[in-house]
Amino acid sequence: MLRSALLALTTITLATPAALAWEWPTLFGASEEEAQETASAVERPGGREWWRKNKGRAVFAPGKGYQVEGVEGFFDGAGVPIAAAIDEQTLRLNSSFEQESGLLPGLDPRKAATRVREATGYGPDQRIAEALFKEGVQLFQEKNYAPAATKFEAAANRWPGTDLAAKSLFNRGESHYFDEEFKEASDAYIELLDKHPSTAKLDTTVERLWAIGQFWEEAYFGDSWHYPFDYNPINGTRPNFDTVGHAVRLYEAIRLNDPTGPRADDAIMATAGIHFRRQRFSDADYHYSLLRNEYPRSEHQFDAHVLGLQAKLRRYYGPDYDGTPLREAKRLEEVTRANFSGRLNDEERTRLTEVRAQVARAIEERDLRMVSYYEGTEHIAAAKYYLARIIREHPDSPAAEQAETKLAEIEGLPDNPDVPLEWAINLMPESKKFESINSVQLATPDTPVSPDAGRTLIADESANEGTTTR
Repeated sequence: MLRSALLALTTITLATPAALAWEWPTLFGASEEEAQETASAVERPGGREWWRKNKGRAVFAPGKGYQVEGVEGFFDGAGVPIAAAIDEQTLRLNSSFEQESGLLPGLDPRKAATRVREATGYGPDQRIAEALFKEGVQLFQEKNYAPAATKFEAAANRWPGTDLAAKSLFNRGESHYFDEEFKEASDAYIELLDKHPSTAKLDTTVERLWAIGQFWEEAYFGDSWHYPFDYNPINGTRPNFDTVGHAVRLYEAIRLNDPTGPRADDAIMATAGIHFRRQRFSDADYHYSLLRNEYPRSEHQFDAHVLGLQAKLRRYYGPDYDGTPLREAKRLEEVTRANFSGRLNDEERTRLTEVRAQVARAIEERDLRMVSYYEGTEHIAAAKYYLARIIREHPDSPAAEQAETKLAEIEGLPDNPDVPLEWAINLMPESKKFESINSVQLATPDTPVSPDAGRTLIADESANEGTTTR
């Protein structure tokens, strides 16, 4: 008896999925009607098996698609029915886009899962998808949101890549949204934007994502304390982990999927604000700069300038670190004062003046630190450069007096430190590259410049003399 059972199990295991396609639904309790529906789906126009059998008979009609004799309607390169006008180039692009890619496309788990669904009778089927969609609409109208979301998800899976799938994904998001399952709703909305970027529900989807992001942002900053890793085990309206990180993800989805929409600049500003409040000033500065540069007509321009200036100041960690944020802050302060001179009140003007003085002092301090560093390494020429810059840019500051004193002290010192074993290095042959560079005579401020300087002689075949161009 045991031997017979093992033999039967081995036979089932070694059988191909296609051979078991008719048996598996029955094993899992499917009715004979479902088995008949599966069989008819194979022969129904628009199915993958049907297209595999009839593709050779298909004739392309320009502006319409492929047509099979004896079958109504037109189909694309994959056998999917189409209603809109289409050209052959578009079909080629779609076909090449849908081709398997990767090093081992045959082992792609998504492809394998698709083949298993098709073998078990759960592959693409327009009629079943439409029935599931109608059931979902009925459940949604009855406010049975959870089962409605399940129906819409099944409808999208049974007829993917179609307008029906786009509607199903949107309705799935709406079902979760009204059921206050905002994490699942946002996942459905983002899946809709990823798979159907030109959806007719783009504006509504963006507004939903914005509302959910705002809710999560306010919930995060409204809490007096957070679990480690921002763990949220109780509240079902929020993600289990990293609530504010999910809010930033939604804002990024809005900006990337609808960059010219009315919420794009709002999303960037909200993202920058979150980073600023979490003291991630480099990220905040990036987003404030993005808003200033990419959305010049945004109503957030003034705030992006003022808060961006503060973010740059907080990016600076002291005279021992990179001074780029100081230079950028100095330039941004000048731009802010020039662009919003009519909008600034007395308090804001005073604050900008204080910021300008703060930036100037920080630049002076850093330049003096650079002078100290180069003096310690005996690179006197570099130290003189920073001293001269302090005197030139801040002539009336106390740092300028220190710079003048220090410049007088190091005036007679050699510009560069002695090179160890320089006599031995000079005995070595010099490469042709550096020999040609070192042979160039450097110009001094007193060197006369020829009127023809900067002109290049171009050979002219029609004349003995060349022509010149700048």
